[in-house]
Amino acid sequence: MKLERITLESFRRFREGGELSGLQDGLNIVAGPNEAGKSTYATAIRAAFLERYKTGTVTDFAPWGVSGARPGVELAFSHDGHDYVLRKYFLSRARCELTIDGGAQRLEGEEAENALAALLGFEFPNRGQSKPEHAGVPGLLWIAQGQGQELLEPAGHAATHLREALTQLTGELAANDGDRLFDRVTAERAELLDARSGKPKGAWREAEEAYAQAEQRRAELEQAKSQLDADVDRLERLRAEYVRAQREAPWADLEARAARARESLAGIARERESLAGLRREQDQAAGTLALLREQAAREERDAQALAALDGQVAEARSAAGQAAETAARLRAAAQAQSARLAQARAQLARAQAHAARRDLDEQIAQHEREGKRLDEAWTQAERVTQQMQVLQAERVRDETDPAELARLRKLEQSLASLRAQQQAVATRIHHRLHPGISVELDGKPLTGEGDELLAGAAELRIPGVGLLRIEPGGKDLPALVSDLAACQAERTACLARLGVASLEEGEGRARRHERSGHDLEALKRELRIHAPQGLDALRSSIEEHAVRRARLVERQANLSVAQNVGENGSNPVISESSAAQALSEAEAASRQAEAALATAQSNQEARQAQARLLQSQLDTLRAEAADPVRQAQRDAREARLADAQTIADTLRLRIVQADEALARQQPELLEQDLKRYERSAILEREAQQARHTELLQLQGKLEQAGAQGLGERLAETRAEVERLSRRRAEFARRAAALDLLWRLLGERRTAATQRLLEPLARRLGHYLNLLMPGAQLRLDDALLPAGLRRGSEEDTLGALSFGTREQLGVLARLAYADLLREAGRPTLLILDDALVHADDSRRDLMKRALFDAASRHQILLFTCHPQDWKDMGAPVRQLL
Repeated sequence: MKLERITLESFRRFREGGELSGLQDGLNIVAGPNEAGKSTYATAIRAAFLERYKTGTVTDFAPWGVSGARPGVELAFSHDGHDYVLRKYFLSRARCELTIDGGAQRLEGEEAENALAALLGFEFPNRGQSKPEHAGVPGLLWIAQGQGQELLEPAGHAATHLREALTQLTGELAANDGDRLFDRVTAERAELLDARSGKPKGAWREAEEAYAQAEQRRAELEQAKSQLDADVDRLERLRAEYVRAQREAPWADLEARAARARESLAGIARERESLAGLRREQDQAAGTLALLREQAAREERDAQALAALDGQVAEARSAAGQAAETAARLRAAAQAQSARLAQARAQLARAQAHAARRDLDEQIAQHEREGKRLDEAWTQAERVTQQMQVLQAERVRDETDPAELARLRKLEQSLASLRAQQQAVATRIHHRLHPGISVELDGKPLTGEGDELLAGAAELRIPGVGLLRIEPGGKDLPALVSDLAACQAERTACLARLGVASLEEGEGRARRHERSGHDLEALKRELRIHAPQGLDALRSSIEEHAVRRARLVERQANLSVAQNVGENGSNPVISESSAAQALSEAEAASRQAEAALATAQSNQEARQAQARLLQSQLDTLRAEAADPVRQAQRDAREARLADAQTIADTLRLRIVQADEALARQQPELLEQDLKRYERSAILEREAQQARHTELLQLQGKLEQAGAQGLGERLAETRAEVERLSRRRAEFARRAAALDLLWRLLGERRTAATQRLLEPLARRLGHYLNLLMPGAQLRLDDALLPAGLRRGSEEDTLGALSFGTREQLGVLARLAYADLLREAGRPTLLILDDALVHADDSRRDLMKRALFDAASRHQILLFTCHPQDWKDMGAPVRQLL
């Protein structure tokens, strides 16, 4: 296929129309800047072929801002010896016309569009704008801007047309016929077999389920028939057992035995009741005997209490006498302690007077020491004050602005850095002159050996030779010199503001200022040590201590020494603490003696009161014991106690005899026999009743089974099972046959696909070898690239870089185009700004592939980088 001319009318940016004519076989390069209209031509070609002329969703074809526009495209192309002219207008007065061979054949509307679709290999949508899945071969070969790397989806949409082309080339079974046969077998197999598990489905599964249900019904009916036969036999046995039980009546004998056991138990019950009466009489006699014994014991306890109380009275009288003696002794001790207490108080008074005089002497001495300390503190405080005044003056003299000093430091650092840069950038002249030879550098004579740095242009004068002008080559040197001069000027100004000649002097002043500040703080702390409240407060303290000392001296002179009564030596003065301790001990001893006396007196009174109380109780008990009435009661109680003991012994003997007689009759065994006979009789009657009930049920069940025709139903079910078994076997055979045919067709189809892939793989290998020698592009069964193998490793297309995928996408399209051309299909390759992500070396390799493909196909290459395609051997057409 060869496209010869493209004419546009009111299409997007071409308001007044535009034309691209004179297109040649092979490569056509159309270049232009962005928005020059390259993509508009590519879109127009797509619109002319792929879009229905009646669609109203292509309003973007109209120029912007133009109402009632009628975008139009006219294409002139040729293929297989025929010339075609396609005219298509959209939106307003939409129209489509296809003229063949200069008017020999003319098609319009949908007829023309369907003819184009059959010629180029694509489909139209039922309604609306064309989508990628409808584009077919054009969608594969026409690369839109930025879509070069997208290959799998366009190739998938064109797969049917590609397979048909390969089928023509290889002579294999027609793709449609083979696919239809394989699809039909697959569909019929899928109706009977599950694709994943291989288990029955559809009609086969229904037949299997029907057979299983019929088989289950047959088994149920056979089981019911077997149960029916067993029920008939069971009915005969039950009838015989029921008649025999009715005749023998085994429950009657058991009930008679139970009645006899019940009569025996009634006699035993009466004996037990009699024994219970004896036990009640025994309990009453035991209660009476216990009560009489308790009364006798109480009388015995009263006699013992009387004797004990007599002894307690004697002990209480003795204790009262001892308490009186103790109280008299403690009273004498308390009087002695009172005398010692008076003496200790007098001695404490003398010791306090002596201590007061000694304390006064100590206070005077302490005030004298404190006065000396305050005088010394005043002297030291005056010295520290003078030193602080000197340091304050030095601080004022050495005060330095910290901000200016910091700025000076930065300026010094900047100067050092600029000088280092100047030395690095400046031109260095090293001279070594012979003795007696001299030259001048900017008027400065140079002799001997040395180095000179040139920060700017300089003149070197050589006697007898001439003048050399030297200009340093560093491009930043003038700016560096300017910065250096500005920095030096600022440094000089900063030194002047600080009032120093150098940074070192400024740093020294700052250090002295800081050190004097520390010294001043130390002196302030020392002054607070000597005068915490200040000098005025210290002076006031000195004067106050002088006044207080004078008063103490006056009190010392007025104190009379006549108060010291111990000077004659008859009663020496002890210390105040010893006197206080002696007084404390005397007071404690006195309190203790008084407390002991009070306790003894209280104890004496308590003992005497207790003795009187006990004597009174003893007199009362003796009077009660000697009462004649109470003596008569004691005698009568003893007689009753003897009678009660006799009655209790008699009852105990009778109860023992009754227990032995009852035990000999074994009432527990009789009770067990009664329960056994009664339960056995009940069980026999229940068993006979159960036989009767089961007989009635079996008779009813057998009558119902006979009415339902169980045998006939079983025969019908067996016939149904046989029929369903044959149907099930037919489905199984058909499924096996379809499965075998499906696998054979799949194997043949796979082999045919491999033969179909061979020409495509050969063409892909041809182009890929130009880009990546030795690499292979693996294809899947759908004729789509699946992986790129380089050496022993294989990468999926998604794992490759964007640029590599774009390059492979272009090469694959060239290979598809070769196959389509060999099959007689029209081919036209359109590359809209493709390969923009390729590096220079890859682009050169891709140019080889494009140049090779251009010998077989017409290629339209739109680009905004014309300089990259000047070596393609084709003219570059510019769009302005």
